Amino acid sequence: MSAEYKFINHTADLAFDVSADSLEELFLEAAKAWRISVVGDISGKALSNVMLNISADSLEELLVNFLNELNFLLTTKKWLAIIFNNIVIDKTNFLFSANCTGFHVDNSIEIKEEIKSATYHQMNIVNIDNKFSTRVVFDV
Repeated sequence: MSAEYKFINHTADLAFDVSADSLEELFLEAAKAWRISVVGDISGKALSNVMLNISADSLEELLVNFLNELNFLLTTKKWLAIIFNNIVIDKTNFLFSANCTGFHVDNSIEIKEEIKSATYHQMNIVNIDNKFSTRVVFDV
């Protein structure tokens, strides 16, 4: 597995470039960068599961919808996804599903950055030499 994310300077928003060997890893790295952005490194919490099923009209929309769903779960349900299992991405019909493990956030978890939304700005998922990459920009 060779996946990574790298934060970049971006005016008034939060942005990072992400790359991975597979589309599934790309989504996982984007989720990891989102989580590190909002709460930092966390561990040792009581875990629960949520099944995510997301649809879209393009891969870019699928990634935006996925990240926005994670953000929605945190901001409205106070639930933070930290582990993703059984990830399936249908590249033809633009469907995403995964069993997510996480926990309910209490006051002991500091929210570092409030993210309003993932955006389509500068997002273009490309596959060059069997390496997927894109830029993700969050409206903060």
